[in-house]
Amino acid sequence: MNPDLTSPPPVPDGTNGVPSDLHDILPAVEIISIWTWLLWSGLLLVALVMGYYLSRFALARWRSRKAESVSSANKVPDHVLARKQLDAALEHMHDARLFCILVSNAIRHYLESRFKMRAPEQTTEEFLEALKCSTSLQSGQKTALEAFLQQCDLAKFARTDMVGQELKSLHATGVRFVNETETAEVSAPGATVEQEAGTETRPDQDA
Repeated sequence: MNPDLTSPPPVPDGTNGVPSDLHDILPAVEIISIWTWLLWSGLLLVALVMGYYLSRFALARWRSRKAESVSSANKVPDHVLARKQLDAALEHMHDARLFCILVSNAIRHYLESRFKMRAPEQTTEEFLEALKCSTSLQSGQKTALEAFLQQCDLAKFARTDMVGQELKSLHATGVRFVNETETAEVSAPGATVEQEAGTETRPDQDA
């Protein structure tokens, strides 16, 4: 028997008997847990929702500021509006009560918009009591305003008859008050006469 036919083929050195067409074992593949997928998916969803609402909030603020700027640009100045309302009341001089209601409301709303006073919400007595502490008006203006509002109340509540000249005088008083205060310096809301006096005397105290 021929020995070459029965003996296995020689194995090349360094192969340890492993056929050369087999590869090494691949490294282990990490399998991501389903909980990890759910966590990252949840975080992504939260980020998307937050981004959506933040963008809506920013857009709403931008629209609000734009609307405010347009409104302020188109807004009639307080003193101009007050004079228009006072002049419009002249058409109702035949009804003294209605006339006094209109001129009183014109001045009260002017005080609210110009000096941040709660005139439309208060009775005349409440407003005049608060007016004593205001630093936005001068003493003479406070006196004229007090007489003006009290005369209006006489026609509104006591049904006092007023002739045309008295009504024209009320109208003139209201217009004069608006003219005198349209450029007045407005004090901070809540400031009192005592606080203003303390502010003025503080430099002397430091000296």
